[in-house]
Amino acid sequence: MKAAAIAFYNTENFFDIADDPEKFDNEFSPDGTLRWTRKRYNNKLHKISWVISQIGLEETGEPPLFVGLAEIENRTVLKDLVESENLEKYNYEIVHFDSLDERGIDNALIYRKNLIDFISAEPIRQTYERPDGRIDYSRDALHVKFKINRKKLHVFVTHFPSRANNDDKREFRNQIMSNLRLRIDEILDSNPLAQVAVIGDMNGNPDDFEARALLRTTDELNFDNNELYNPMLKFDKNTGSLIHDRNWILFDQMLFSRSFFEHEEGRIQFDSAHIFQHNSVMDWDKRFMGTPFRTYAGTKYLGGYSDHFPVYAILNY
Repeated sequence: MKAAAIAFYNTENFFDIADDPEKFDNEFSPDGTLRWTRKRYNNKLHKISWVISQIGLEETGEPPLFVGLAEIENRTVLKDLVESENLEKYNYEIVHFDSLDERGIDNALIYRKNLIDFISAEPIRQTYERPDGRIDYSRDALHVKFKINRKKLHVFVTHFPSRANNDDKREFRNQIMSNLRLRIDEILDSNPLAQVAVIGDMNGNPDDFEARALLRTTDELNFDNNELYNPMLKFDKNTGSLIHDRNWILFDQMLFSRSFFEHEEGRIQFDSAHIFQHNSVMDWDKRFMGTPFRTYAGTKYLGGYSDHFPVYAILNY
């Protein structure tokens, strides 16, 4: 069997430098409050592409088969990413749809088109009607179908609404989780052996009660087909993919359906899950030692990678 990595990376406000009048991206322009220049954009492009090229390299000798991405502004950013010197030779193709997110950031996915077969992709629009009748929008989730070694794989890429402003989008987040679970149930009801993976920024820890209840996650390997295995439930509480108020949190997660654990010929099998914590992506300021080396701290430019570490899984096929 072959070993391969799959990954998810929240890239922290990966905007191009152009001011799009239809989006709230003014600050990410050369004249904006963040002074987002071509030089700063190219620096981030180099750093993010380098990270992707390194994920899973130690375990498999290759960068990931596919990478789910969050906080990407548009296709321009993705095109620059896959054509960068760090990634160009790996023949990554783009899956992206423009969403209605107020900040103009989207979910996306890149995949190695010479190693896996693309079947189809669709956006899942996320809207929520508040009690006062106003409509909230969020990043569209992606539902992407591949064939790996002639075995179909369903991948959902998502970035749930944040917990900012006293978690005023809690109900929206719960609605999205419920709708996602319905989609997964439809797939598994049609084919109990379907291989389904959910990768994304859940804006909650693996053991959050609502996420466990609505997505029906477990860390038991002998689990029912109506549950999803979350390997991050077994991770040490003193580690995470990002830090808030000096506490580690693990918002970036990967969930897997039962068929990844059935050892039958031709089946894609789950091996392990990891947080990419290479020294180069860590902050070396003594106050923040070992935390993600981010691009900005407020409006102060730091020149780092992202405020999240990537997460990845090793699969055998």
